Amino acid sequence: IINIVLVGVICICIYKVLDTNAEYKKADEVYESIRIEKEAIEQEDFQIDNKYYRGWININNTNINYPVLQGDDNMYYLDKDMNSEYLISGSIFMNYANDGFDDKNTVLFGHNMKNGTMFADLNKYKQKDFFYGNNNIDINNGNHLEYEVFSVYITDAKDNYIQTNFENKSQYKEFLEKIQNKSIYQSDIEIDGDDKIITLSTCSYEFNDARLVVHGRLLK
Repeated sequence: IINIVLVGVICICIYKVLDTNAEYKKADEVYESIRIEKEAIEQEDFQIDNKYYRGWININNTNINYPVLQGDDNMYYLDKDMNSEYLISGSIFMNYANDGFDDKNTVLFGHNMKNGTMFADLNKYKQKDFFYGNNNIDINNGNHLEYEVFSVYITDAKDNYIQTNFENKSQYKEFLEKIQNKSIYQSDIEIDGDDKIITLSTCSYEFNDARLVVHGRLLK
């Protein structure tokens, strides 16, 4: 009986591994087909016929090269692709509270996938050489937006780093000082109340509900 049970457990484990790998492969194929289409068109002219599409994110020296979507809440695209079909890796998506990339703080979310896809490569910013290596965040939303990274840290999911709007410039400056001071590495990039920033967020595993957060300042 014990042998039968063990064989059953092994079979279940093998099935789960194969099923997960199949899901990873499906996700890779979905986004690779979109990348191929994008590369065949001039970047400034590339658009996706989807009312939830907000732009494209790319970070050099990483696997981060994806469309950005925005749902009516921050749950929808956790497990769906841009065609609203189930996908284990979900999509890169914008905080539902954001007004495109026009807010003071535009927030993007993505999974920290074990196969290195989606926002898993944000972990590279925890390496000193990478953080200081001019690995800027590029966004194409019809315009080219470039953000220089100035802060990276691990925080709790309850931390309000995803705040998008502020009552006044003073409150915003306090927010900027807070996220700068939390950074693992200190940057010499100066941020003031007139700047716009981007925030990239993914799960992390240092403790329960940990989040890895990367902030970048929009270059004028």
